[in-house]
Amino acid sequence: MRGWKPIPIGLIAVVLIGLPVIGLTETGAEQDLKGAVGIDVDACESTTNLTSPWVQGPSLGEPRDEPRVIALGGKIYLIGGTIGLEMFGDGRNLLDATDQLTRFDPRTGRYQELAPLPQPLNHIGATRYRGDIYVLGGYGRLIDAKTRQTFYRYDPRTNRWSRLPDLPVPRAAGAVGILGDRLIWAGGARNSVAHSDVFAFDFDSRRWSRLPSMHSRREHVGEAVLDDKLYVFGGRGTETLALDTVERFDPATGKWEDLPPMPVPSGGLAAVVADGKAFVIGGGNDGAETVSGAVQEFDPASGEWTLLPDLRTARHGHGVAAAGEKFWVFGGSDCAYFNATDAVESVRIADAGDAGQ
Repeated sequence: MRGWKPIPIGLIAVVLIGLPVIGLTETGAEQDLKGAVGIDVDACESTTNLTSPWVQGPSLGEPRDEPRVIALGGKIYLIGGTIGLEMFGDGRNLLDATDQLTRFDPRTGRYQELAPLPQPLNHIGATRYRGDIYVLGGYGRLIDAKTRQTFYRYDPRTNRWSRLPDLPVPRAAGAVGILGDRLIWAGGARNSVAHSDVFAFDFDSRRWSRLPSMHSRREHVGEAVLDDKLYVFGGRGTETLALDTVERFDPATGKWEDLPPMPVPSGGLAAVVADGKAFVIGGGNDGAETVSGAVQEFDPASGEWTLLPDLRTARHGHGVAAAGEKFWVFGGSDCAYFNATDAVESVRIADAGDAGQ
């Protein structure tokens, strides 16, 4: 995540222990703890929106930022992410990436650890296809060097990972979706530099090809697939860390189309699909030190946006999924830059639009 505020290495243990309890409220003791680890108290005031229809869910157990989340077979899979940040005297900021693969059962509220990723990763792309989970690209411990281009498949039936042909170029924080029998990767970043290029992987030929680029360079985006078209929402561009840009790729024409912008510009957001609509959730603007709890509904039939009631806890870098007739949001950062949280919340899909704003 570009722009994270450094935390002295000697205080990493304090951060990892203390962050779970500073995610939702702002007591005096919590403010003192934030000040001790170098977080600007005035710029980090996470609060609970008590009027929100979203409710707290079972905690992740530890802070986890930038996980990717896939709903499959009634369960939710949380993949990779970061659990901390270390700063060294030579100016390097190292991410404490995780290789965790965690399965959550919405019916029981329980988590189960599964076979870990082949390597610790964060800011990955993830999607599902014919019962398997696919993970691409991402960062390891550095965001300014050595961006990954690896491509893995996870089989939930055997609990095993396998390697597929690498992405044509290293990428992280891009949009990923399945169109027919092709996996599409759009935009993203290499070494924190945003790109607009687009690639497709054909599952039959097991080969990559290049598609027309998006109209804008961006990363930390949200994505959704509706009616066999790929939508890319918001993100961070070359001049701002919070875009309102929306583009749609139609494989029938091979072209990108600009759509009405989001009411709330945002980077580090996430999107989920239900009832033929896209719900764009959370995000923020690290440059302005703001985090959003906005829930924005897009109807592709009318091209109109609707603002719905906000999340209970504003956040960016989170994972979202629809399962068990609910929307679920996992982890992320509840303040600008890095302030990983273990907070989980959900709302009934039928109730998400009640009292729309």
